[in-house]
Amino acid sequence: MREQPLCVHCARSGRVQLATVVDHADGNAMNNERSNLQPLCASCHASKTAREDGGFGNPRR
Repeated sequence: MREQPLCVHCARSGRVQLATVVDHADGNAMNNERSNLQPLCASCHASKTAREDGGFGNPRR
């Protein structure tokens, strides 16, 4: 986040928001390759998580 402090999802929508979470872009928490990590704000991270696996701690549907 030091290198890219803004939320990449917000930036795509023309918004400027500080990132607070480093997200695994492919959803695989075991894939810690630098290219798989992206900075997100808490809101975008929560939305992405809910969209991809039904929310924090819930099994994928």
